[in-house]
Amino acid sequence: MANKKIIDLRNSNLQFLQKDETIKLLNFNTEKMNLEIAIFKNDSFVKNSTMVFAHLPKTLKAKLNPKK
Repeated sequence: MANKKIIDLRNSNLQFLQKDETIKLLNFNTEKMNLEIAIFKNDSFVKNSTMVFAHLPKTLKAKLNPKK
């Protein structure tokens, strides 16, 4: 997993709750250390966005740790 620059996470079904939104992880760019995410509110798609790896919950960071 560490050699790929962009890792597709769509099939991994990784997600977390933030406030009243569900954040689903789509892609992980290991060079820039950021993620492409999809934001859902009340099970309705809101928008696609990006976020930095550092803002992930610890449980998801452990699953995606690029240094392993």
